[in-house]
Amino acid sequence: MKKIANSLMPIAALVLFGTCLVTVFDLVEVLMTSVGLADGGPSSYYQSLNIPIISVALPIVGMILLAAILLGLPGRPADAVGSTATKRDIYISIRIRGG
Repeated sequence: MKKIANSLMPIAALVLFGTCLVTVFDLVEVLMTSVGLADGGPSSYYQSLNIPIISVALPIVGMILLAAILLGLPGRPADAVGSTATKRDIYISIRIRGG
């Protein structure tokens, strides 16, 4: 399972990079539309390239890949924690009241 997880890591990195690129493209398109540059040119490219579908699908694919990677990585058992008590803390002092 570890081999599968290691082979999925580059694909997950590419999906993450692609998601960032699509996000930047979305931002540029929104800024150009809001300012009024190019008179709807970016919007036609935006729709013809199916960017809205890609901007939703890529993060979903990335989440599935990262979940598969996390499930495939072997878990390490927790190391035993040594006691932080000193010898002086271990011995209980008993005071006998005189009476």
